[in-house]
This record gives sequence, C-alpha cells and structure tokens, in this order.
Amino acid sequence: MDPLLVVIVSFGLIFVVTASLGQGLGVARASMGPPLKAHSQLNVMLLISTFIVVPAIVIGLGALLPFSDQVKMAIIVLGICGGAPFVPWLVSLAKGNVGYGAAATTMLLLATLIVLPLAVPALENALGTGADVTAWKVLWPLLLFMLLPFLIGVLIRSRSLSLTMALGSWLGPVSITFLMAHIVLFIGYSWSDFVSIAGYGQMAYSLVFPLVGMLVGYLLSPPYVLNVGPAPDSHRGSKIVSAVAVAQQNTGAVICCAIFAFGRFTVAGDMMLLGAIVTIVVVMLTMAELGARFEKKQNLTPSVPAPALLVAASVAPIAPSAPAVQAPAPAAPASHPEPAQSAPPPAPTPPTAAPRQAAQGDN
Repeated sequence: MDPLLVVIVSFGLIFVVTASLGQGLGVARASMGPPLKAHSQLNVMLLISTFIVVPAIVIGLGALLPFSDQVKMAIIVLGICGGAPFVPWLVSLAKGNVGYGAAATTMLLLATLIVLPLAVPALENALGTGADVTAWKVLWPLLLFMLLPFLIGVLIRSRSLSLTMALGSWLGPVSITFLMAHIVLFIGYSWSDFVSIAGYGQMAYSLVFPLVGMLVGYLLSPPYVLNVGPAPDSHRGSKIVSAVAVAQQNTGAVICCAIFAFGRFTVAGDMMLLGAIVTIVVVMLTMAELGARFEKKQNLTPSVPAPALLVAASVAPIAPSAPAVQAPAPAAPASHPEPAQSAPPPAPTPPTAAPRQAAQGDN
C-alpha cells in the first residue's frame, strides 16, 4: 500500500476513535433517561426523520439525477448516518437544549450501528451502483473504531470525573485536527477523482444534505408548523436539537465506510468527505446565526463554549444558589406629636412589626 495512503487512513481512524471516545465521555448514564423520557414523541420523530424521511428525499432525488455510480454510493451512506459527535456543540451555538442534544445523539448513534449495515447493501443493490458491500463489511469497523471507544468513554465517565475532565480538554482539538488533516490529504491524494465530481451538479448536491436535514428536523419536531392555533410553548431548544441531529451526519461512520466498505472507490470517498465537511460548515454557520439572533433578542452577552470544553462543562458541579434574604421594610418615620394638652391618647403600639406583616400576609 502507498505509504501516503497509510498516513491518510491512520489520520482518519485517529479522528474516529478520539471523537467516539469524547462522545462517550460526555454521556452520564443517570442523565440520559430524563431528557429522553421528557421528549418521547420527539424521539420517535427523530428516528423517522433521520432514517426514513431524509434518506427517502436525498437518495430518491440522487437516483433520479444523472450522477455517476460512485456518487450515488456516497449519497446512500451520507443519507443514513446519524448520531454525529458534533451535535451537542452545534446545539450550544444556537443556545439550544444541550442536555437533550447529548441524549438524542447517543440514541441516534446506537440506531445507526443497526440501520447502516442493513440498509447500505440493500440500497446499493437497488440502485445498481456496482458496490460489492456486505453488512459485515460495513458493521465491523463501526464496532471496532466507534462503539468500543464510545463504551470505554462511558466507563471512564462513570468511574473517574477527574480523568474525564482531563481527557475532555484535549480530545476535541485532537479529533478536529486529525479530521481536517485526513480530509485535506485524502482529497489531495485523489485530486483528479475529486475534480471529476464537479460536473452535473454533483458537487453542489452536497448542499442538499444540510438544507433538507435541517428543514425536515425542524418541521417534524413538536409543536408542528401545521398545528391549528399558536402553540403554548415553542420548544425552541428541542427544535434546535432536532434540526441539527437530523441534518448532521456521523462523520466517523462516513469515514469508516469510505476506508473499509468503499475503499477502492476513491470518487465515492471524495464525495462522502465533501458532503460531510459541507454539512458541518453549513449547520455550524446556521446555528451560530440563530444563537446570535437569540442573544440579541434576549440582551445576553455572547458566550459560546468551545467543543473541547463540552465534556468538562457537562461534569462540572453546579453550586446551589443561596435563597435570597429579604431585608425587613424600614419603619415609617414617626410624625411630630401634637401638644400634650390637645393630643388624643396614643393607640397601643404592637410589640414588633413581624406580627403586623404576618397578619397582612394572612389577609
């Protein structure tokens, strides 16, 4: 194998492992259940949107357009992968519900490990792309490079919060660095194949994934747009989670498929990486704009956590706020008494002001 290709593959796998490990570190088992139970209806809609509605739109449209077979291979993979590790950070940019974002990401990740190996071979055969992939060829890299590090991260989180915070401070920058290096080197290595997908709008089609995903995720999250009458609660935070989670592919799963299941199809690999990076950029810019508008509306000071601090922030203890002590109201200044010979006998004065305030509270 070409030594440069070995380096490119190694960079990609380092990103997958570190991102999955960081995703596991952000999972507190005790905090997963309540957000999912509180959004039971949205959980179902997330699964339907991610694995049925969006794939039907993007894969169906891609099958109708005059794209090459390898581009269609990439569209199938990009349309099914869910549970991206970037979802909580992207949700935080828009001031959404980060706690539910982490729980929903875990749910979509586990669903992707089941759906992706079953759906990819069937869809590749249905579209006649010529890809000889099997369920096991798709599954085993996901188990080794994604699920195993994820479970290790969950175990570390449950055993040592100090180690979790120490690892979480550098896993984010490391994973992002290796992701960018992998994408740049892979596209540069197969530049001629990358240029070949510029025709017939194939490269521009990468914009369909984030735009369709965000639109579907927003529309299919309660309260629904077609509801009669105004909703009592807009559920802005959970709708942000739905838009991001449905739009954002799991970049680690995409890279595993590009390296192992579709390793000899370099054009498909280029299209997968292009679609993944375009989705990240489009969703990130959109969520940053939504967050800026929300801050402006609420007159808040801009404050966006960095990706590397998400794990640390999720384990930092929250100090309980002390109850506010209300100072007693000052007594009214006494008026100057009239001369003794003309003044009426003074009324009896209450011993303290507290009984008077209590009586007023009872009334």
